[in-house]
Amino acid sequence: MSGPQPISQFVTARGARLHYVDWGGNGSPVMLLHGLQDCTGNWDHIASALSQRHRVYALDSRGHGDSERTPGHYHFEDYVGEVGEVLDALDLHDVALVGHSAGGKYAFAHVADRPQRVSRLVIVDMDPDQQNPGSAGMFDRYRAESDEWDDIATVVERLRLREPRTNKVLLEHQARAMTRPLPDGRLAWKRDRQVIVEYERPDAWNILPRISVPTLLIRGADSPLLRREVAERMAEAIHRCALVEVPGGGHWCYGENPAGFLAALGPFIDTPSA
Repeated sequence: MSGPQPISQFVTARGARLHYVDWGGNGSPVMLLHGLQDCTGNWDHIASALSQRHRVYALDSRGHGDSERTPGHYHFEDYVGEVGEVLDALDLHDVALVGHSAGGKYAFAHVADRPQRVSRLVIVDMDPDQQNPGSAGMFDRYRAESDEWDDIATVVERLRLREPRTNKVLLEHQARAMTRPLPDGRLAWKRDRQVIVEYERPDAWNILPRISVPTLLIRGADSPLLRREVAERMAEAIHRCALVEVPGGGHWCYGENPAGFLAALGPFIDTPSA
């Protein structure tokens, strides 16, 4: 990635040593939260662009990326709780909190109960349902596949299955960010497998009406996970919520159509707080 480079930092939150990257930049703060199995590096191309106008941070949630492994503590309340403790530890105010997939659910659950440090909320392609028919096959694959891969090309092809329209350069960047080298030259996912075992998906519809900050709900126009009718119901349930679709993108729309994603996100987080 060209342009600003992230500085790795660590913070302790909810009993875990968590890794985050600080992209620097001026302006109001933005905190980026990744989805299940992903990491800060998945956001690099977006964070680099946003850092031209904002102070951008991206967090590795527990058990992901370079954050501490905490088996037995990968439950919904652990992830929601660490969001608040990280914002407190960094003493951030007027934050635009942006969460993709599971990170989006942790973000909106946090904001519903602790909105004081957050000025704007962005939920990227995540529903509040306890069960999602679009993700059933995804979890079957997660549980069945090995954590180890022969080479980067193999990881790239694996990532292409989930986001077929993301260009090869970005897929290669994500493949390197999401894996660590093994002594024999192969690669392993940079996350604890236990996060899949302990992953919780509580029904969260009752949380949505408690969200009091301006909210943007971004849906990949071709996403099988956040269906259009569900997104419309969410937008109605959340006070002051706008719904925008990113064309040419699925669940990982920020990778498949970065320009479209930034066109949806930028104006919302650039607007000064009231």
